Parts: sequence; structure tokens; C-alpha cells
Amino acid sequence: MNYCVLSLLLTLDLATVAVSLSTCSTLDMDQFMKKRIEAIRGQILSKLKLTSPPETYPKPEEVSRDIIAIYNSTRDLLQEKANERAATCERQRSEEEYYAKEVHKIDMQPPYPSESKTTIMRPCAARAVIEKSCLT
Repeated sequence: MNYCVLSLLLTLDLATVAVSLSTCSTLDMDQFMKKRIEAIRGQILSKLKLTSPPETYPKPEEVSRDIIAIYNSTRDLLQEKANERAATCERQRSEEEYYAKEVHKIDMQPPYPSESKTTIMRPCAARAVIEKSCLT
């Protein structure tokens, strides 16, 4: 009994020492996200060859009706083509799943002449027939 208590105390003592030696710290997700956003902002500024964000932003210009009409027609056309492709792909997929992809003809012979009702083919013989048909 004394040994059990002594070993328990020793284990607890070693556990506290192990925890105090740990260099891992908890991760603050808010701080992590802020640093990540700052890093992305810095990458964007460096791609634009700027050192800091611009102080004044230009006002967006009015887009003409012709450009809006071209944009809308292009968007509608692309959506229509995507729908057609999806329908064609679905139709082809259903046909592929319906029909067999490979056909193997296996000539089955009874292993013994006396057995005429049931035919049993050995797996190695079936494999040989399939491999021979694939090679030719």
C-alpha cells in the first residue's frame, strides 16, 4: 500500500515537472486571424507595389447600359452552356452505367463427363480464359 501511494506521488510530481517544461502555448484564434489578415494585406500591397494602403479612393464611375447588357447576356449564355453540359454529362453517365464496359466469353466445360446438370468452373481456369481473351 505504501508503495502504491509513493508511486502515485512520484508520478504526480513528474507530471507537474513535465507540464512546466512544456514550451507549447495555447493558440488565440482571434490573434491568429488578425495576423493572417495582416499578412494577406501585406501580400496584396506588395503585389500592387505599394507600401501602405491608399488614403483616398477614387469614386466608381457609372457603367453604361451597353456594357451592362453585354455582361448580362454573356452571363446568361454561360449559364445556359453550363446547364447543357451538365445535362449531356448526366445523360452520358447514365448510358455508361447501363451498358457493360467489357464482355468476356467463357467456354464452360464440365470438369467430369458424368456431371451434365451442373457446370462448375475452377477459378484458375476462368482466370486463364479471361487473360487469354484480353491478350488477343
